[in-house]
Amino acid sequence: MPKYPPVPAAIFLTATGAAVLLLSLFMQFQMWQAVFGLRPVAPGGGEYMTALFFGMPSLLLSVVLLGIATARAAWRSKASAILLVLALAMVSGWLALFVRSLFV
Repeated sequence: MPKYPPVPAAIFLTATGAAVLLLSLFMQFQMWQAVFGLRPVAPGGGEYMTALFFGMPSLLLSVVLLGIATARAAWRSKASAILLVLALAMVSGWLALFVRSLFV
């Protein structure tokens, strides 16, 4: 498996997926700080709404784009696989957050 995507379509999908993943992390950053107690929750919970309505859809979009870039054997690269694992780790963090909110 090559380190970087070998064809232009795979390069485009991997770069777009990485950019959307970074955008998603940027949108979710304040919420994760509030979850881990590094900052107080704002009145009205604006950081949660931003993360839920902008961060989560962009995270799911990045999973789809990186999944497509990783699914095809001709397009697969270590970079796209690593980015896909990072995006799936963020999705599992969201699942853990939802499960935690059920029991609190």
